[in-house]
Amino acid sequence: MTITDSPAQPFVAKWGIIGCGWISSEFCKDLAFIRPEVTDVSHAVVAVGSRDKAKAAAFIAENMPQGARAQVEGVYSAKPQPCGSYDEVYDHPKDVDIIYIGTPNQSHFTAAKAALLRGKHVLVEKPACLNAAEWAVLTALAEEKRVFLMEGLWTRFQPLTSKLRDALHKDKLIGDIKFVQSDFSMAFYNSLPDTHRTIALEAAGGAMFDLGAYAMLPALIALHENPDNHMSPPEHLSASMLKTRQGTDQSTSFSFDFPRIDAKAIMSTSIAYNSPKDQPCVIVGTKGEIVLHGHLSRPSGMTIKIIDQDPAPFITKWKEPVKVDADVGPGFGLYFEADSVARSLRDSELQNATMPHSETALVLGLFDSIRKLGGYTLPPGLEQA
Repeated sequence: MTITDSPAQPFVAKWGIIGCGWISSEFCKDLAFIRPEVTDVSHAVVAVGSRDKAKAAAFIAENMPQGARAQVEGVYSAKPQPCGSYDEVYDHPKDVDIIYIGTPNQSHFTAAKAALLRGKHVLVEKPACLNAAEWAVLTALAEEKRVFLMEGLWTRFQPLTSKLRDALHKDKLIGDIKFVQSDFSMAFYNSLPDTHRTIALEAAGGAMFDLGAYAMLPALIALHENPDNHMSPPEHLSASMLKTRQGTDQSTSFSFDFPRIDAKAIMSTSIAYNSPKDQPCVIVGTKGEIVLHGHLSRPSGMTIKIIDQDPAPFITKWKEPVKVDADVGPGFGLYFEADSVARSLRDSELQNATMPHSETALVLGLFDSIRKLGGYTLPPGLEQA
């Protein structure tokens, strides 16, 4: 670099935020963090939409009074603007690159479709839709409009997930993977009113829609993405549900097999109890096992246990366990996902390689089958496709 050169400016993703709830709050606070190690991309929040403009203004004041990182650092000058409707954000001039949808589950499809029709890129919180058919409508629309679309399953972008994937498939530390058992549960039921979005039927509440993707994720990483599986879908799905007073699922357990690699996964999710903190997931291979710790949405770390001899019935000797920290850093950890989306926009990608359309289609298709097996029926008209 010569004395007259200046450092390259980062690509700035310019966001419009839909919804002023808890997850939108965490997302925007993470966008405002100054992380010196990230120099290629940054973020600006251009507009925040709510049905109440005063609520949008209060949201900005509470979560990012100076805006996101690019605004704090002076790379992008305009401050976030409150809007009294979602349409104001969708119809915002070209300053808004991408819409983040953090509204309740039942409104994701409608909000995402409205944004796509305006030609905006979209990041929609999980579950992206209420069924696989709705997602097919959105992906077709995104392809028609030539815009980016992704479901926000933030756990896929966390550093520990990359470390887990490498340990399983690149380094094959535990040998051939044979079994995954996982649980992701949080005790909402009977501590929140039945009308709360996590419980109410009209809000598509219940454990599966709210937490199920996290319970399923370790199995998909370990088994579905196993190179020897060649992305073959799971088979022999079974499921059962315990219902809430509202008719949503209080607790759901499900299992499926991957015959191509002779492996099985058993998963559970509930809003009636909390997951075991120290061992919510174990991945078992022929040479050892990996245990995840903390919440499966944001694991706090993992322990790798390697067998110190050829496995034999009833007798197993283990090497010293290796503990791996999550290394999430400050904030909630949603910025890993946001940075990856920004790079996709910078590179004119219509899908993100870490969370492609096919991944969401697979999970929502499994959810459809689990709901059918468990007898979970949404009110007429709630599903739009």
